[in-house]
Amino acid sequence: MSTISRSKKDQMISEALARTHDPKTSWEAAEKVDTNRLESLVLTVVRLHGANGATHDQVFNYLEDTQLWKKYTVMMPRESSITPRYKQLENKGLIYRDGTTRKGGMGRSQLVMYYKEK
Repeated sequence: MSTISRSKKDQMISEALARTHDPKTSWEAAEKVDTNRLESLVLTVVRLHGANGATHDQVFNYLEDTQLWKKYTVMMPRESSITPRYKQLENKGLIYRDGTTRKGGMGRSQLVMYYKEK
């Protein structure tokens, strides 16, 4: 098993894949996450929802129902792997949130994400 150098840790901190106080196993798992592939997958689903946008539940359910994820990865991504992609995509200017919410499956409000046309 490889060890993670301090410089690699610093790089990962800036990408917010693992926190400085996380155990070594978290750092190792973070190294294996293909964030570009997951971002592309999430961006595609948000784009496919069109002008109505999509909540997290809608994105996750769409992935399960259509099995679109099979074009991007071997296994269905966990919700905990999908959730951080929204902020990353927003920071890159690819999606936006305007404060609009909808009730999710558990009855709680969820922010709606919209694809940002170029």
